[in-house]
Amino acid sequence: MIDGKTDLRSVRTRKFIITSFIELLEKKDFTSIKISDITTGAMINRATFYHHFLDKYDLLEKVIKEDLMENVLQELSNNKEFNEEMLHSLFLSITKFHMSLSDRCQKSYNDMSVNIESILKKELEQIIIQSLSKKYPGESKEKLRMIANMLSWMIYGASIDWKQNSSKSSEEYLEDASLYLRQLIKNEMS
Repeated sequence: MIDGKTDLRSVRTRKFIITSFIELLEKKDFTSIKISDITTGAMINRATFYHHFLDKYDLLEKVIKEDLMENVLQELSNNKEFNEEMLHSLFLSITKFHMSLSDRCQKSYNDMSVNIESILKKELEQIIIQSLSKKYPGESKEKLRMIANMLSWMIYGASIDWKQNSSKSSEEYLEDASLYLRQLIKNEMS
């Protein structure tokens, strides 16, 4: 029974840390956030923080992964098989994630962009590789990894281009980009 209480306390403490961190991200730049800021907001000591996370970068990575995976799983709930629709769902989930994060954490979003990029590309690659492995079980892992890597960078890059340069909705952007890509592949670009 003690283990159950300890686990519940641990889960609750972790939630307090994450909540404190997100509240700070909404008010301050990521680089200016200190561990003491997080622990004060979560009403814990430093040792407790370090019991759960290595540092603020580890905390950021875990928060992003959890939030991202929630968005991605929601988008992919109807289609987990590797196909064009699945790639579209991934793009839309990434654009929603970007908008949600940049709206919530306006002060620190640009500050965290390098970390966000790295995490998102890795997570996208893992999702795509799992889907490819199911669809093409006989293919080499190296080949599937390369394809997944290229697709993850393409999806991430397109989401950044959409966010920074497009006035269209993410759905309209995706529709146009898909059309242009198909035309280019068929060598019909005019």
